[in-house]
Amino acid sequence: MNKFYVRFGSGTTNVPGKDLYCSVVHEEQFKAMMRSQDQSHRSPFRHRSNAHLEPLPAVNPRKWSFYRSADVKTRTMSRLGKKNRLARIPSAPKARTLHSRPPLYRFQEIFHAIKTGRYPNRTKLAETIEVTTKTIQRDIDYMRFQMSVPIEFDFAKGGYYFTKPMTELPLFQLTEAELVSVFVAQKALEAYKGTAFEQPLRTAFQKLQAATGSANVSVSWEDLDSAISFRQFGAYLPDATIFSELAKATQNKEVVEFGYKKLDAKVFEKRTVEPWHLACVSGQWYLLGYDRNRKARRIFVLARMQKVSRTAHKFSNPRPGEGDIQRLFRNSFQIWQSENAEVEQIVLRFSGRAAQLVRERSWHTSQQIQELAGGNLELSLTLNSLEEIIPWILSWGKDCEVVRPTKLRREARSRSN
Repeated sequence: MNKFYVRFGSGTTNVPGKDLYCSVVHEEQFKAMMRSQDQSHRSPFRHRSNAHLEPLPAVNPRKWSFYRSADVKTRTMSRLGKKNRLARIPSAPKARTLHSRPPLYRFQEIFHAIKTGRYPNRTKLAETIEVTTKTIQRDIDYMRFQMSVPIEFDFAKGGYYFTKPMTELPLFQLTEAELVSVFVAQKALEAYKGTAFEQPLRTAFQKLQAATGSANVSVSWEDLDSAISFRQFGAYLPDATIFSELAKATQNKEVVEFGYKKLDAKVFEKRTVEPWHLACVSGQWYLLGYDRNRKARRIFVLARMQKVSRTAHKFSNPRPGEGDIQRLFRNSFQIWQSENAEVEQIVLRFSGRAAQLVRERSWHTSQQIQELAGGNLELSLTLNSLEEIIPWILSWGKDCEVVRPTKLRREARSRSN
């Protein structure tokens, strides 16, 4: 019995849009076609177009029994919990954390490490202080050449040592003249007693005293304390809180409110002021500021204030700079000055012992002294206010005579009678 097969393939047909065709093939013809196709698939060449290439080597597929044979060593790992897995997995060593230490801290640590006599090297010091060896080398060079610390390296023992006995780290060296100057400055700052600056100043001088303990000077701090002293009027502050509030408001440019009692008044009146500057003159603290109620510059005595409070308002007028403040005080005998007053030339004639006392001191930045016959002298001052100088003139008695201006001479005579 003959068999026929229907073959489908790609091609062109009469049906629109169709690219398939079919043909009837005899059984023998179909078998021949299949054998030819099977041989083409078993060809050792990669592709017809690559027939010139070498044939690929025959690949013998492995059977699963190969992986179970004795020639292949296999190992299975049992499932571990999270804690056991972390314990069995080796972790990388942690890197050492380096810190930015202050130079003074590093100097002290290096000094004390060498002082123990254990001959530490750069590596050991770097590990202890937690910095790099390059930082240690720079610090040692600075201590050796800038601070004159006798540090040397012992190659036999592999570490640093002091070539001579050292007790303290010499932070800096002071000469005798410098030490005396510092002590005089401390004594002169007694005017800040009772203010917010007292404790910081005291602490700063105590640190300075401790730092100079190893300085190569022959004058001790105790010797200076018994040899030098100041006798002056201390700054009068009945309430240190007033000074503290005004200092904060001046720094932060905040408006303050307080009760103020003028010299000839009997009751306090409320003032709203923009505080510009705090000044201590002849043992008295003053506030220079802008009075918002009077819309003018005013000077207040801290001892006459009460209930000082800062407000949330900021300055509405620019605060004068340091140069402007100095110019404001330049033409006043101490602190007071007349608003928009003209500058006047004041000439005073001194005689007798008063002339010698006036000659020995500096009374004002504008003063000029002209020597006269018989040991007398004339003192010339440039001021814009006469209120403060009249009491000073009267304190000299008959040894002081006002030469000019005329209004000052009349005022001094009227007050002396």
